[in-house]
Amino acid sequence: MKKTKKAFTLIEVIVSILIVSIVIIAGFQLYLQASSSKIKIVEQTNLEKNVFYFSEKLFSLIKKGGVLDYEEYFNRKIVGLETENGHYKKNTGFGNFGSGGKIGTEAIGINYGKEFYFCLSGNGEDNKMGRDGCVKKQNISSYSLKDTNKTENVDYEGQPQRYGEYSFQFLDYNSNYDDDKGDENGDGSIKRDDDDEYLGIGPEAFEADTDLKEIYLLSGDKSKRTFIRWNIKQDEFADKISSFEKCDKNPTSPNFKYCRGTIEFLELEGKDWGLDHDDSTQDQYQNDGVVDTWVIAKSFSGKSNLTANDSIIAGGKDDKGFRKALFSDDINITGFKVFAYPNIDNSKVWKVDEQEQQNKYLISPYLITSVKVKPSWKIKTRLRGDVQEISFNSTINLTEIFSN
Repeated sequence: MKKTKKAFTLIEVIVSILIVSIVIIAGFQLYLQASSSKIKIVEQTNLEKNVFYFSEKLFSLIKKGGVLDYEEYFNRKIVGLETENGHYKKNTGFGNFGSGGKIGTEAIGINYGKEFYFCLSGNGEDNKMGRDGCVKKQNISSYSLKDTNKTENVDYEGQPQRYGEYSFQFLDYNSNYDDDKGDENGDGSIKRDDDDEYLGIGPEAFEADTDLKEIYLLSGDKSKRTFIRWNIKQDEFADKISSFEKCDKNPTSPNFKYCRGTIEFLELEGKDWGLDHDDSTQDQYQNDGVVDTWVIAKSFSGKSNLTANDSIIAGGKDDKGFRKALFSDDINITGFKVFAYPNIDNSKVWKVDEQEQQNKYLISPYLITSVKVKPSWKIKTRLRGDVQEISFNSTINLTEIFSN
């Protein structure tokens, strides 16, 4: 008997084609997913490598910076703690007495002239100077300008402080709280009298156990300062995506994802130019061996011809863009917190009898930093999905050894 060969029906052919197509599409999708996963793994690994590298740079920068710069933390506390873009909003002048961009102004109405101001107890025990210094007039203690016994009842809250003013907050020039306004020997000066006393306690430079936002460091030889801060801005690579929106610099906002945070730092060097901060004009404080003026470090800026207006950051509206980014532009710092201890310059503290205060103040200085990192849109535009955020915390003991 002759066998007849059956051909595939049209339905069988179509079903076969569909099956083959599904297999091909599924395989292609698996390939894409595998490729995407591979890219994410690679980018996650690269991010971790970069984070490790730059965290080491941050650690080294802090260690080389020295110890806590209490003068600047006190200056910051008095000027104001309002934040913007991840850091403090108002410039302090960095001890150059620069309210409104004015360097060394003599107008007491703007600040307090070309001198320090000094603290002294008023007349009577009820007017005795306390541990909070004399920044606020409600602190009872009087104020003396230009080393005379002329006292003022002025509130310097919100005013930039000269470099060195924090130290004077630990001194009482009328410690016997009599009615001579600090001029014990009647020579017209409140200094070098028998009633001058180092109190052994003074104001805290910042509130304990709070996020300080910025790091201020001073080298062991007191000739160099390093300032570190978090800065949030529009991610310059985010405009390449279809859902692009303007960055909202509030970390709790949905549009914070269009921002890019970085760590910036600035290095200053100290000069003995006098309280007018002008090396071309002689005054009694110039070349007296005491640093009073802070300028952009030449080794940091790479420039040798900076003008006075450029090199002296005097608290104007900006710092002229001298700060440098520590992290590369493919990294987004999504969180930055700083905690510092102790919150007072304990080299000036000895009158602390209570055990609690001894544990709080008489400790070696250290920092705790907390940093959160994700890739910037420079990397994210190449990815499907998101890369896991990386966090790293560091506890750093501060010493003068590596900073001289």
